[in-house]
Amino acid sequence: MEKIEIVIGEGAVGLRLDKALADAMPTVSRVKVKELIEAGAVAIDGAAITDVRRKVVAEEVYIVALPEEKNESVVVPENIPLEILYEDDDVIVINKPAGMVVHNGAGVRGGTLVNALAFHTGGRLASQGSELGRDGIVHRLDKDTTGAMMACKTDAAFTVMAKQFESHEVRREYVALVWGVMNPIAGTCDANIDRSSRDFSKMCVVKDGGRRAITHYTTEEVFTIGRQAVASLVRFRLETGRTHQIRVHSAFVGNPVVGDMVYGDAGRRLRTIEVREAAALLAPIARQMLHSENIEFHHPVSGRRIKKRAEMPKDFAVLLRRVRKLSN
Repeated sequence: MEKIEIVIGEGAVGLRLDKALADAMPTVSRVKVKELIEAGAVAIDGAAITDVRRKVVAEEVYIVALPEEKNESVVVPENIPLEILYEDDDVIVINKPAGMVVHNGAGVRGGTLVNALAFHTGGRLASQGSELGRDGIVHRLDKDTTGAMMACKTDAAFTVMAKQFESHEVRREYVALVWGVMNPIAGTCDANIDRSSRDFSKMCVVKDGGRRAITHYTTEEVFTIGRQAVASLVRFRLETGRTHQIRVHSAFVGNPVVGDMVYGDAGRRLRTIEVREAAALLAPIARQMLHSENIEFHHPVSGRRIKKRAEMPKDFAVLLRRVRKLSN
């Protein structure tokens, strides 16, 4: 890992951190700089700075940890089946299955969505998206989150779609099974998110700093066992797109996503439910019950509004049927 020291000069005063660092490192794209900042690879006096919008001041000294160059310049195509929801010469929308990692990295060198897309498109993907390049990924889903996700085949399409995501023009709706009942049953969670200082692999809600995160939600069903409101089916609409946003916000308001082993708190909630009923409820759960159901955007070339829906995966549907059967 290479570490670079960057001293902020008078000409950069007042710029956003990602812009100032990108200007100081002309061989590194601003997209990559943003990823480095959010990953905690930029620090002042040993403390990571993860807010890309932070305004820089004169004579600040930043240490940027650049990862080692990868030997792979192109993702290896793999013949992995994909459920295609929409495809043309510019974009592709797929229904991502549970268990599929989006990018290569962190010890993952195959079996990813990017490997599958490289095969399906014959390598015709935008050159932007990750440090490996040529993957066209403009937004992401967690490994165990399912549903509608898009990629771009051309750099022009990627640039347009990145701007649409940044300006909140892309409408994304998720459905999730959460513990308990949201209070109120419909509303908005507007709470900044940043990386946890205790566990850098996790995100958390913060009072100061971080990045603004806005999640709108509506409760569609409430499931009760006896007199206990056990779980709810909730529809979420993302206004922003932060890492783990729905999972973090749901846990923050006291209703973590069912099956979420990172942010969930199922054990405490289940102590009030009979063992037999709890076992029946939990039996099918092997991941967080979170599904990206709808994505709607303006086509980057034609401007036509496109909306695609991803069917709920079998394990989620089976769990819902089981919960409905148990519910009063």
